[in-house]
Amino acid sequence: MEKRLLFGLLVLANCISVSAQNGNYGMGARSAALGGSSITIGDEWALFNNIGGLAAIQDKMIFTSVKNKYGISEFTSLAFGATYPIAGGTAGLGVFRFGDDLFNEQRLNLGFSNQFGIVSLGLNVSYYQLNIEEAGSRKTLLIDFGGRAKLTEQLLFGAHVSNLNQAKLSKVTDERIPTIMKSGLSYRPNSDLMINAEVEKEIDQEALLKLGLEYKVLDNFSIRTGFHTQPFESSFGLGFHPGKLNANYAYINNPDLGGIHEISISYKFKD
Repeated sequence: MEKRLLFGLLVLANCISVSAQNGNYGMGARSAALGGSSITIGDEWALFNNIGGLAAIQDKMIFTSVKNKYGISEFTSLAFGATYPIAGGTAGLGVFRFGDDLFNEQRLNLGFSNQFGIVSLGLNVSYYQLNIEEAGSRKTLLIDFGGRAKLTEQLLFGAHVSNLNQAKLSKVTDERIPTIMKSGLSYRPNSDLMINAEVEKEIDQEALLKLGLEYKVLDNFSIRTGFHTQPFESSFGLGFHPGKLNANYAYINNPDLGGIHEISISYKFKD
């Protein structure tokens, strides 16, 4: 009975875009700690956040992340990815899953990004599957496109469109996965400080603002904070990156629903 109640609540939350991931599959504790303002960041998690930034990674890497919302096991997201430099750019393979056996979303994405002067561009193609117990499953393909530009030594710009093809979940009801557009700036006055500002807009929904700040306290230790609107959530996080290992933690506070925790780990292979 308790499981059925949780399932009902989860489906309701999905419909009002509170707890399900439908349309937004950003991952990585670094991004989460910055209020989600990751559009200009060129790290391994660009595979999930802005494929245009993946070209900044010229290493073979594997990485994983787990995120739990409000202490409810059914509201857990898992992601795994790998990068490989090839053809002058960087390719990435990623797997994402949200939910449990009653309700879950899964996504397998293959992306590629390349650098062209001050601009890097990337494309992601994803196989998406939605499963609801006793209602069956729905499958479709998603296409994401993104870019990042170094405007000056201190200022970067990024933009990204997820579900560019406006993929349908149902031909009968014309239900579609949301198309989300993001753009933003990053100001980096020195190698230790990063200030991000980003705007995210879903078609037929109000735009939300994201702000984030990262400060490198030591060569291998960073602190982060940020927030975003719609709904308002504040965030805090830590990053520890000794050698080829990179570990990050983020805590997000939703005043109405509670806390969100995310832990990410990455490993860079030797050349």
